[in-house]
Amino acid sequence: MRARFLVVRTLAILLALPLGASFAFAEPPGERPPQGPDWSPPDERLAGHLRELGLDAQQLEKLRGILGEAKRTREEIDGRLQHAFDDMRVLLEQDAPDEAAVMKQADRIGAIRTEGRKAMLRTLLAVRADLTRAQREQLNEMMRRDGRPGRPGLFRTKPGAPPDGH
Repeated sequence: MRARFLVVRTLAILLALPLGASFAFAEPPGERPPQGPDWSPPDERLAGHLRELGLDAQQLEKLRGILGEAKRTREEIDGRLQHAFDDMRVLLEQDAPDEAAVMKQADRIGAIRTEGRKAMLRTLLAVRADLTRAQREQLNEMMRRDGRPGRPGLFRTKPGAPPDGH
């Protein structure tokens, strides 16, 4: 009976720990931490910016379709990339990893990453084709403002120029 009590008590404590931690790290009312770079996927950041552009209903519907397809593609590519990294982990956890196999897997990972980058570029081109010049300029400014520090980007004002504010 005592052993059962100890097990139940231990489980209760273990289940309560995450709840207590969430209260400990909660923000005080009315205060927000400073905003850092947005690390969400590019198609999600793009969707957020498009909502700010004041697009007409027809444009918005077309762009929702483009972004929906982009999200499905990204999720499929992310799944394959995760699988490729899992395969790499298996190779590297061997006592004596086969260098040729590891390098071949690195090439597979690189190819999947390149496929993801190209898919995002196709999305950007499809979105751009449906925006007016003024909307493209607004979007570029929003993307420049959101630039991630230390990362090269597509939305610089001129080749070689650092992102705004950096």
